[in-house]
Amino acid sequence: MDRLIYKHSALLLILYSSIVFSETTNAQDNLSVSTPEADNSVAAELKSFTLADGYEASLFADETDGVANPVCMTWDPAGRLWVLVTAVYPQLNPVEEPNDKLLILSDTNGDGRADKTTVFADGLNMPMGFALGHGGAYIAQGNDLLHLTDTDGDNKADTRSVLLTGFGTGDTHQNVNSLTWSPGGELLFCQGLHVFSRVETPWGIVHLDEHGSWRLRPRRLQLHAFPSTGGQNPWGVNFGNWGEPFSKSNGPEVFELLPGLVSRKTSAGRSHRDMTIGQTRIKSMIIEFAESPHLPEDIQGEMLIAGYFARDVNRLKMDVDGSGHRLELLPNLVTSSHNAFRPVDIRIGPDGAIYIADWFNPIIGHYQASFRHPDRDKSHGRIWRITAKGRPLAKAPDLSRMSAVELCEQLKSDWRYVRYQAKRRLADLPKDKVIPAVTHWLETLDQSDPNIDHYLYEAIGVFESHEVINRPLLERMLKANDYRARAYATRVAGRWHDRLKSPLDLLKQSAVDESPRVRLEAIVACSDIHTAESITVAAKTVDRPMDRFTNYALTQAVHALAPQWQPALNQGQLKFDNPAGLIFVLKAFGGKDVAGQVRRLIESPEISSEGRRELLQLLARIGTASDLDSVFRHTLRDPQLFTSLPAIAEGRRVAPASAVDKELAELIASDNKGVRTSAARLAGLWKQRQLIPQLKTIASDSTDEQTQAAAILSLAELVPDIAVKEFQPLISSKVSSIVYLAALEATAGQDIRTAAVAGHQLLNEIENTESFGPVLSIIMNRRGGTQAMATALNEGDLSADDAKRISRWLSASGHDDAELVNALKARIGIKQGQPIAYDAALVRSLIEEVRQSGDAAAGKQVFLSSLTNCTACHQVQNVTPLTNAYPKGPDLTAVAAGLPLQLIVEAVIWPKRQIKEGYKMSSILTDDGRAFSGYLTSETDDTVVLRDLATGKVRKIPAESIEERIDKGTAMPSGFTNSLTRKELRDLITWLASLKGSNNERTILEPTVFNGTE
Repeated sequence: MDRLIYKHSALLLILYSSIVFSETTNAQDNLSVSTPEADNSVAAELKSFTLADGYEASLFADETDGVANPVCMTWDPAGRLWVLVTAVYPQLNPVEEPNDKLLILSDTNGDGRADKTTVFADGLNMPMGFALGHGGAYIAQGNDLLHLTDTDGDNKADTRSVLLTGFGTGDTHQNVNSLTWSPGGELLFCQGLHVFSRVETPWGIVHLDEHGSWRLRPRRLQLHAFPSTGGQNPWGVNFGNWGEPFSKSNGPEVFELLPGLVSRKTSAGRSHRDMTIGQTRIKSMIIEFAESPHLPEDIQGEMLIAGYFARDVNRLKMDVDGSGHRLELLPNLVTSSHNAFRPVDIRIGPDGAIYIADWFNPIIGHYQASFRHPDRDKSHGRIWRITAKGRPLAKAPDLSRMSAVELCEQLKSDWRYVRYQAKRRLADLPKDKVIPAVTHWLETLDQSDPNIDHYLYEAIGVFESHEVINRPLLERMLKANDYRARAYATRVAGRWHDRLKSPLDLLKQSAVDESPRVRLEAIVACSDIHTAESITVAAKTVDRPMDRFTNYALTQAVHALAPQWQPALNQGQLKFDNPAGLIFVLKAFGGKDVAGQVRRLIESPEISSEGRRELLQLLARIGTASDLDSVFRHTLRDPQLFTSLPAIAEGRRVAPASAVDKELAELIASDNKGVRTSAARLAGLWKQRQLIPQLKTIASDSTDEQTQAAAILSLAELVPDIAVKEFQPLISSKVSSIVYLAALEATAGQDIRTAAVAGHQLLNEIENTESFGPVLSIIMNRRGGTQAMATALNEGDLSADDAKRISRWLSASGHDDAELVNALKARIGIKQGQPIAYDAALVRSLIEEVRQSGDAAAGKQVFLSSLTNCTACHQVQNVTPLTNAYPKGPDLTAVAAGLPLQLIVEAVIWPKRQIKEGYKMSSILTDDGRAFSGYLTSETDDTVVLRDLATGKVRKIPAESIEERIDKGTAMPSGFTNSLTRKELRDLITWLASLKGSNNERTILEPTVFNGTE
């Protein structure tokens, strides 16, 4: 079952996806659409397993028990395994009635093999997740969240109700899924990228129009949406032993979920990838923790991940990383060479063994194969049991018949499984029995027990499950010795805020707690309280060291709470204890409407010098011309502040309202080199024409190259007519690079053709080829630069090697103008080819040639050659050199693991047919004659942000300066294969189609379903 392949209409080439394949020694077919095995027996699949040392596998259940295509599973307090199965997925046949099922599997004789199957519910239609609770089962099915109950005790559902409806069904493998209980009785689940939900609740309609997570508090029917959490098609949520939430993506990544649990409408311009804490080598799903008395010590606490794509089970070791965590990938627990082995869920059982739900299907491609493909297996499914050799099995007690008093004692268990089942039973039992029992249990605890804080953590979760407020317990936990108890209590304060008196008073101490985890929880808790003061409490966290997790959460909180804090700030009713908190808020949100508060803070006698400097820098970015006057006066006493102004001024069109020429003239003569350079540059940026004579003198003085370069750039802005005459002679390798680049910039602004000729000559002179990039960037970032450079190349001399270097830079920076590319190819000696129109017949014939006579080794050389320049943007593990540079194009190490041969052919020849998210190229022309190209990072009404492919740097472009914007699609040149021979093209595709993982190139023999349509 493919839960992770992107929807075809939005799939930006998985050829451009960063997939890395897990370690396996067995050659396999394409991982998404595989050739069915000749032997699908249990024995054959069992034989295919390679297990970590010390482990063995056995069968717990299979199709003879009714298990076919299991989606997910969970254990109940009685030690029975509930399994959700769907034969309908990925699409119901029009003539059939849906009849997916929720099964109960029992091992009545304790031999490790299921021997009894009960159908709890049937007639389901493609359910994607379930959770046991409140006398039955919650099931996510299409638009609906259902609750099914058994009222007569026969283990078969006899009532069915729709609790909530309106969840999107835009793509079946992205429907709401992975229902998981939090330690406090909240139901968390996920939805994918192309699902658009409008869910009506008693609290109002809740929207989620993208990938993200849901949180339901069932007893209140209170639903929250958290966009852009857990990857583009998240599938799997789990919690650490102190309630730490984690989310699994559709891809390799595992995410820290807590920073994203800020209920908001958008992701505030932050990528879900910012919260990645580790990953598997290729696509995978769900999270389980390896904790049981049966398992060896070395695996205890590890994350187990179901590698349904690579047919393995991954292990990851977790450590604390600031306010979050980090993961280390370890060798696999299980790897299979059987094409149908598809692990999709993992659970620790009541015997302490590891149980794996095996979807069992050679085809999981959601778009790579027809929904009706005959090889889709609808009749098999397995539940495997992994045990540790030579170690006794555990035996969990039967918690299904325990009283509330007995269940409370189980909260002390050392075994996670037992504590979980006890809390689920306590959540289900009547409140009037549970609350007195847990209250009494708390009173009788030994206060000197070293685990007392964890007992409190378990207890408060019981109160949460019943929506019963216990403020004394909450306040006690907020002062607990163990920071993890304080952290969880901080979360509860946010959850209970609407029923607590002065909840923010409880959170103020957490916001400055010595533990970064507690501070992170404080930010998220504050975001639940929609008052203006909440942001001031959350911003207290800035007083202590921040990390990527707290930065992310606080940024989200700033945007989520903006409707409350913005009006209060504008009215002067909001007070931040420390300006650093306001600075963070203003930087995270931005806008001129907050400048007045900044002005008042700048004049405050309580502000620190560093805080004032940051506020002044902020005011320089957002303030008026009069504000710049004020900032400039402050800079006369603060060189560090002054030297920061040129970078700010370059992004604005505002100069000080008053005359500043005299002060700048004095600063240009300063003994401080940084001040001199900054003053010379500001003279041009602020249009101080009175300083032209002084700048001319400096521009001809090579004793201070940085100030000379600044003067050249300023003169080009103040008196552009002299640029070509005065500065073209300085475009020479005889002067320093900082000077010749400034001279080239100045010349290009006035006469791009002259600059291109001079730049071309400079390229011939430069010995250090790493300097090619800055020279080319100046020319290409000017309107008409592409044509001017092509003309210069056609008319001048250039060696083939230099032409290759220039061509490589152009490929890496996203420039694919045909005239320029052809000029370079002529220098390299590459014969020009004609553009190739899309042709379904060509695709079919190339596929056949690849299978019959493709030479992968020869194709690898084509990839590495100057014919294609592929290595300018793409990495292939163990083939191209490792680099820490910004990825200009995604890693291709495992490109063929999820991409059929048809799409590889199309991607190579017509790359703009599909574009992967995050790699959308845009070109922008500004009113000062500049041209910028790069990946579109974000945009607002005021600013467009591009990431320059050549440098990886982010450039903010004021919207008011944009004259024209062109969406180019992909940076991959559309005609880069036009010059290849048919054999070269065939061999290149053959090699790409062999890339299924690290150092793992394989022959391509799998069938391809080709529809020949566009």
